[in-house]
Amino acid sequence: MGIAGGLKEWGTALLHMVFPRCCEVCSGALVRGEEVICMQCDYDMPRCRIHNDPFNDIHKRLASQVPIERAAAMFFYYRNTPYTRLIHVAKYNGRPRVGRELAQRFAREIEPDGFFSGVDLILPVPLHKFKRLKRGYNQSEYIAMGLSDVTGIAVGDNLIAVKAHSSQTRRGAFDRWLNARHIYQALRPDDLAEKHILVVDDVITTGSTMLACCEAIHAAAPSSRISVLALGLTSLA
Repeated sequence: MGIAGGLKEWGTALLHMVFPRCCEVCSGALVRGEEVICMQCDYDMPRCRIHNDPFNDIHKRLASQVPIERAAAMFFYYRNTPYTRLIHVAKYNGRPRVGRELAQRFAREIEPDGFFSGVDLILPVPLHKFKRLKRGYNQSEYIAMGLSDVTGIAVGDNLIAVKAHSSQTRRGAFDRWLNARHIYQALRPDDLAEKHILVVDDVITTGSTMLACCEAIHAAAPSSRISVLALGLTSLA
């Protein structure tokens, strides 16, 4: 290591002494080699481990005329548990890098099982331009970039939100579906034809938002193949 590298490492260590990096789940200090969450919280994370199931819970939520080939989620999103912070800080607290780091971690976990095999393009669930302007970023784009960092699959911008919709948080399944219908549109359908597309979001709840995006892609490019991925998966029980 040269002098410049040594000074950089020393400066980084000093910075972390003054402003220690903390685990987003337990708030404990991170040690060297840990990013976003500590090893213990990573070990205890309630992982879904459903990506190898050809008809898992996500498939069931997205059951429609649009066939979904593969479906994956990193962890079960149980409300009022510390792991919800991972989604909240990435989505609302101006730290989308948390989503990107988690996506990198998840991609490394499931890539050996062939989940990304044959996927041509990653499309993040879009935000309407006014919501994006207010928030400053789209957290799903950072998740898509994290997957791309590991897999090398390109991230596209073919999906857009053509109109804003009100919050889904307190809506039931049917109201969520009504709220999300006709919001999304797929652009440049020739770029999507015959392609295997992975649609990415932060959390799947009832699946209404993800389904609306998949329907928009299928309507524009019926010959495309569609898979889906999210970081969190809620329990409907």
